[in-house]
Amino acid sequence: MDCTATAPCDLDGAQAKARRLASKGAAVTVELLDGRYELSETLRYTAEDSGTAEHPVVWRAADPGKVVISGGTRVTGWTEHDDERGIWVADVPAGSQSRQLYVNGAWAPVAQAGAGELGFPSSWTGTSTGYEVTHDASRKWLDALSPEDAGKVEFVYTGKTGPWTQSRCLVDSVAPKEGSTTVTMLDTCWDGMTKRPPRAPVESGGLPNMSTSTVPTRVENHYSLLSTGEWFLDSDAGKLYYAPKTGVDMKTLDVTLPRLERLMTVGGTLAEPVHDLVFEGLQFSYATWLGPSRTGFAEVQSNLHITGAPNQGKCAVTTPAGSCPYGALSQPLGNVDVTASRDIRFVGNTFRALGGAGLGVRYGATGTVIEGNHITDTSSTGIYLGCTYDPQPWDAGTHSGIKQHCTPDAAAVAGDTIDTNEVVKGTRVSNNVIHAVGRDYKAAPGVTILFGQDLRMDHNEVFDTPYTGITAGIVQGHATDADNPGNNPNVNARNVISDNLIYNYMQELRDGGAIYVEGHQAQYIEKADGTLDIAATRANGFRASGNVAFNDHPDTNFTYYDDAGSQFITWDGNVAFKTAGASQGGCSPAGYLWTENNYLSGRVGRYPCPPDPLAVVTGNNTKIPGSPTLADVPEAKFAEAGLERTHRALSRTGPLELRYESPRSADGTRLLAVSGLTDRTRIYAGRTLLEQRRINSTFVEVAVPDAVASHPISVGRPADPHRWTRVNETDPSTTSSGWSLSSGRGLGDFHDDLLHAKENGSTVSFRFTGSRVRIYGETNADQGELAITVDGGKAVTVDTRSPSRRSNTVVYETPRLGDGEHAVTITKVSGTYGTFDGYEYLDRW
Repeated sequence: MDCTATAPCDLDGAQAKARRLASKGAAVTVELLDGRYELSETLRYTAEDSGTAEHPVVWRAADPGKVVISGGTRVTGWTEHDDERGIWVADVPAGSQSRQLYVNGAWAPVAQAGAGELGFPSSWTGTSTGYEVTHDASRKWLDALSPEDAGKVEFVYTGKTGPWTQSRCLVDSVAPKEGSTTVTMLDTCWDGMTKRPPRAPVESGGLPNMSTSTVPTRVENHYSLLSTGEWFLDSDAGKLYYAPKTGVDMKTLDVTLPRLERLMTVGGTLAEPVHDLVFEGLQFSYATWLGPSRTGFAEVQSNLHITGAPNQGKCAVTTPAGSCPYGALSQPLGNVDVTASRDIRFVGNTFRALGGAGLGVRYGATGTVIEGNHITDTSSTGIYLGCTYDPQPWDAGTHSGIKQHCTPDAAAVAGDTIDTNEVVKGTRVSNNVIHAVGRDYKAAPGVTILFGQDLRMDHNEVFDTPYTGITAGIVQGHATDADNPGNNPNVNARNVISDNLIYNYMQELRDGGAIYVEGHQAQYIEKADGTLDIAATRANGFRASGNVAFNDHPDTNFTYYDDAGSQFITWDGNVAFKTAGASQGGCSPAGYLWTENNYLSGRVGRYPCPPDPLAVVTGNNTKIPGSPTLADVPEAKFAEAGLERTHRALSRTGPLELRYESPRSADGTRLLAVSGLTDRTRIYAGRTLLEQRRINSTFVEVAVPDAVASHPISVGRPADPHRWTRVNETDPSTTSSGWSLSSGRGLGDFHDDLLHAKENGSTVSFRFTGSRVRIYGETNADQGELAITVDGGKAVTVDTRSPSRRSNTVVYETPRLGDGEHAVTITKVSGTYGTFDGYEYLDRW
């Protein structure tokens, strides 16, 4: 075969020729011509595909960004199915299975509805296997399910197995009978959510059980739930349904249904690793992950979940003992997976529209380089490093589990002899843009680090994550604290996270941070007398330096978070601002924690959970304002975080959006953060184009003349002079007395939360600068009157009672006010409840 530009061959042919040439010591580059390569099965690279250090085998796009490695099939032949609801249908092969669908290259949500939309109450009667439902509206919906459809319906539980989780479980069956309906849930996930063993005395972190009476926050995957932009797959009938937006021609959409779970594996054995392979300029897209449809998704933390007995991963802390090692939970599938390898490089690729984790690196992978890639639109985490089953590979009792769970093919590595040769070592993750992860599994961090050594994760940009930005050592630290610092050791050593830019994280879930760490982060080093050498062990530990974090959710408790069992961690020279809670701290770390030379707007060293951590050192930290200017933080801190100059062009892959603006300095300048920033991005104050000075990939300084100092800043185009801005009730501009925050109701609240009050006389107040304001809340039969005053004037009484619930709705809009700052107070007057779901103000200039 020729495999030339004039006589190209397919991927199999190219691989066969590359193998022959590489085996003779030749330098081999495989150039892929533009197009979409539809895979019929997983691409597999083994030791036969290896190059040499001098001549690595390179798989490269002839035109970077124009080659797509696809695990899906384009769906065509659409016909209108339901004109009234705007639903279209197309034939797909019978038996097709996927948990994802991609429209014009982007993730589309499956058919779904919130519990409130379906009329579900706040609780059902729980049983050991599911529910016994007597509520009329709930029964009406459940009883209408056919036996075939019932087994496809999935219940979603946001925040119900811990505020940092979003568990989900398939219905097994629905059995209507007189007076009640029996709902039986898929036993593996139901038991994993509701029958977890109690927290053991040695554990510093708990895994909360969900009450069996808990109603799901959302229901997914039934045809009746379809609304605009959503899809439903009838696998048995071979029918795919989709509801496009009004006015969109269905036949112009590129709809792709994934078929494969793994697009590519790169793996040999520990004795014969695959090595010296490079992948450049390729796009990996359109894969699914079917595991949650088989076992459910009883989430524990950061997409780790229970697929076995409820005490999975509890090891010796429960009776009977759970599976070992401690924390050996199931982790998401990597749609591209690297194992038993040496010197594999991913440079300038795109990982997009993937149903699991974008890229997984584990089981003896050494010297992996992940540089200059764009990772987005993944259903789980962007990058996974390590495996939950291998914190202690020196223990022969773990080897069977490691082979079974840390590799894509246990049979292929059956002959491997495991020791510390299995540890993931020397990984470099640099200059990548990672955003919009966790599309389906909301507790997905941008990057998840489990166990490994000599990691260098630097100059990445991580943003728009529903949970934590970067996490390390999750769950395994729960068996360690200051009273038991030596418990549960692992292989971690010398891992460094530096000069990353992390923002707009923690957007949907709670109890995480910009960088979240648990457990042992160093190998202990002892002095000659057998005592712990703290200085040497610290040098062997975890370091986070030069990172810049901003824009978390108002409920976030820590920015740089050393949590359960954390030890030998250095926080040095980091920046945190425009964040909630403490800038650094955690709950029950073991200790040996150094926080020095940082620029932080929040509290340092907050450890509210017993026991007190050992050897905590803080010093030379600078307190900065919540909204700093360049006068408050050295410019070099902003300049050095995020993409390096050689990779700055990659910043264009993010959505063009203003993320931060500082107050105007005395010299008329403002510091801005703009995702999607390029050298050609135009920035305006009102309709005036501003002079700008780019500081790094995302930060830019603009000069704002006095004449437009009060005008709103906008990027890309001039601002609308009549701009409405929505503000959530958790914003610092709001204060309250007698009101409580409700989150995760699944009723359509703005940001899925609102304030509510039961006591008459309870007040909530806020201030805004503008000329008019709309007040949002909920109307329902159990609500009553609110008294609203503006600038201390006469109160206006608003009745929020209505026959049915309407969430996230305007309950009052002021008349035209004078331009400037205004104060609003809302007082509950009558009814069972009063609600407040934030406000929206008109900014005139």
